[in-house]
Amino acid sequence: MRNKIIFQVAMCVVALLSFVLPVSAQQSDETSEYEVALKKLMKVTGALNSIDEILPQTLAVARMNAPQKDADYWDTFAKLWREKMERMVMEIYMPIYKKHLALEDLQETIAFYEFPLGKRYRESAISIMREAMPLLVSRLQVDMSKELHQESDKSMDAMEQTRNRDQELYDAAYALPKDSIEVAKRPYNRAEGTKPSLYSIERRAKDTKVTFLQPIYFNWQWLYYSPGFVIIDKKTGDEYHVRGYDGGTPQDRLLTVEGFNSKYIYVSLLFPKLKKSVEVIDILELPHEKDRLPSNDDGIFKTYCNVKVKDYLRSSKKRAKEIY
Repeated sequence: MRNKIIFQVAMCVVALLSFVLPVSAQQSDETSEYEVALKKLMKVTGALNSIDEILPQTLAVARMNAPQKDADYWDTFAKLWREKMERMVMEIYMPIYKKHLALEDLQETIAFYEFPLGKRYRESAISIMREAMPLLVSRLQVDMSKELHQESDKSMDAMEQTRNRDQELYDAAYALPKDSIEVAKRPYNRAEGTKPSLYSIERRAKDTKVTFLQPIYFNWQWLYYSPGFVIIDKKTGDEYHVRGYDGGTPQDRLLTVEGFNSKYIYVSLLFPKLKKSVEVIDILELPHEKDRLPSNDDGIFKTYCNVKVKDYLRSSKKRAKEIY
């Protein structure tokens, strides 16, 4: 029943379109003499005003097939389809009109619309409408449906590509061995968020070890500390670029942790040895060319500003285990 109603609406709309041929009146100067005459005829009959009344009815059919689309989408869709319908109507009706009315007929009809030629025109319009109606209905239904399906297919393809890319990253990730992970003796608090907190800074003989307290909020979770990490001396502007993880894990891959849900673990990065004069620093995670992150990344870089080194100093002798 619903399909029948939709088809009837479309047929009524197309019936009105038989008087709307001039909607393509702004096409290029290369239009034929016959087309120019036909457009002029439709202009003097007032048919040009009908397009804005017909299009909403035509679009009602399309809306039934895509109810999930919002108002902004349909506004854009209507604008594009108004132009398409103008071209489509002329493409379909032009050859049919030529079968029934010659150029001279159009020219005389324009000048003598109320005379006998006007009656011939009106009679021919009925035949023209009957021939064009099924063609235009079919064209509108097929082309609109095709466009909607193409958009849906593109969206599905993009989602599939994203899933495949994420899976590739997960497959290439480094799974941290459970015996290499040290859990902090600290109650887990979900309200503190997902950003790692700065735990300690260790001045060592050949490097500087910076340790973060990383919250684990899923049973299986990926982690990433970018090769773009840098320490900046607030006083001099000197930069100390990260060398890698303390445990030697590759830094251009994701890390994965399993079985530590609702716990905090330690993650340590190594930087060049800080000068003795360094007192206040910024620790920044900057974008890096090797960054490849899954689609569920929040896009927020880790930043720790105005850090007083003395407030985080720890001795590396307190813990012999390597912390990744």
